[in-house]
Amino acid sequence: MKILITTIVIFSILFLVVAPDILLAACQGTDCVTAGLEVTTEKAGLDTGANATNLPRIIGRAINALFGIIGVIFLTVVLIGGYEWMTSGGSEEKIAKGKKFIINGINGMIVIFLAYALVYVIMFSLSRATGS
Repeated sequence: MKILITTIVIFSILFLVVAPDILLAACQGTDCVTAGLEVTTEKAGLDTGANATNLPRIIGRAINALFGIIGVIFLTVVLIGGYEWMTSGGSEEKIAKGKKFIINGINGMIVIFLAYALVYVIMFSLSRATGS
């Protein structure tokens, strides 16, 4: 019975690993992905020409990069707090310090996302009011 189950598991894993290669054999490299994205872009009516680097898009990319950096900082602060808490050895002072790190990190993220949401709502309202 164990041999049968092991055989089924091995063949299942091989099928899951090999099947995508067989099904996507017509595509080579990133050409399939690029072609699919171009079709999607055309159907969505998005501009990928000269206007693809307009100011709102540049600002959006900068904000996305900034959120990535902020996420790393948040994760670091929470990990430091968790480390403090876990290595406290029962010391109430170190436990309080670790909790403070974690709570301050979470509060910082809440403030950042609320600020982003507020700016988004204001910009959305202004764009609807001006019709652009």
